[in-house]
Amino acid sequence: MTDSLSAAECALYAILFIPVAFLVVRHGIHGLLGWLFLAVFCTLRIIGAGMAIKDSSPAASIISNVGLSPILLAVAGILHEARTYRIHKVEQKQEWAFAIAYHIPVVVGVAITAVGSSKLQHHEQPIEKSEKLVKAGLAILAVCWGILVAWTAISFKAPKARNADRANAGTVLLGSNVPALVLIGVRVFYSVVALSTQKSYLNPTTGTLPIRVILGFLPELIATIIYVAAGLKTQGVAKLLHLDNRGDESLVYKFHAVPTA
Repeated sequence: MTDSLSAAECALYAILFIPVAFLVVRHGIHGLLGWLFLAVFCTLRIIGAGMAIKDSSPAASIISNVGLSPILLAVAGILHEARTYRIHKVEQKQEWAFAIAYHIPVVVGVAITAVGSSKLQHHEQPIEKSEKLVKAGLAILAVCWGILVAWTAISFKAPKARNADRANAGTVLLGSNVPALVLIGVRVFYSVVALSTQKSYLNPTTGTLPIRVILGFLPELIATIIYVAAGLKTQGVAKLLHLDNRGDESLVYKFHAVPTA
């Protein structure tokens, strides 16, 4: 059953990688951070699942936890893109600075978690030190998730861009963050509990199948599908922003690029 879940995960993320790679190109420079990291996330899930099919090794478990890093960075990148399109006169330098600065605690958190997790998997002494590393790293990732929740809530209150179609596209991307953050939060806190308690039935790669599916596999998968759907719906917005910045307000943006009569 474990191999079946890993095989399904590998196949599904291989399929999802195709539209995500397409969206990396279609969303342009402002969407690069979000969609590129979503592609990295899909890649890590494919690699981790492939390793788990052959052998439920410590490396597969570490990759599973490291996968939290790109999904959090993907959310931050898509949020950055949503704010660029939705908010009136957004300060681009400040937005880019915040988006890039957000990477630092996420990378630090996942690095600490990976080191501590590796030591625990190999039963390196002292165990207490490894447990503290894991807890510290996961605490940082949980705080990073909380920052995204607050950042999303604040973004809804900001004044909208004058171009209605541009603002609507930003709202679609911003709205996708709401259910996705709830699902990712489930996954983050599942990892917090699993690695902090070291209960075998909670292990992300070798634990009880229903727990792995409900708390690990499905939240990440559904969140990814939500983002892909929102990304496809807004795939032409980068061109609109380019024309809007040049002062061309005559373009009527269509999510599916249907020509008007």
